[in-house]
Amino acid sequence: MSKKFSNYNNGYLSIYNDREIRTDFSAKKNVKSLDSLEFIVKLGYDECSKRQQDFEFSETIGRSLNLKVKTRLYKNVTNKHKVLIGNILYDIFEVDIDRGKQEMYLYMEEVRTIDITN
Repeated sequence: MSKKFSNYNNGYLSIYNDREIRTDFSAKKNVKSLDSLEFIVKLGYDECSKRQQDFEFSETIGRSLNLKVKTRLYKNVTNKHKVLIGNILYDIFEVDIDRGKQEMYLYMEEVRTIDITN
């Protein structure tokens, strides 16, 4: 019996590593363009409703839950990665994995709009 995979109809997101670019005095630079990011994978996603317990969890760790999505499980995605949807950059602060469905839920906080023209 083959596994049925979900369709993700809300669009595509891209997952990136932060390149850790530093200033002359060793401070970490804020991501302002794609030059500061290293592409990992592009995945279809569905936006999920945010439950009260999701908001409570984000508050307890000092984060703001701006977007919650589900997408196909992709190994090694962690809360150290960034997500780009359109030109909006998000920090992942929680990855909830559903191994049975081979999906992951990403809890994200909006960081900023970045320049994607290059």
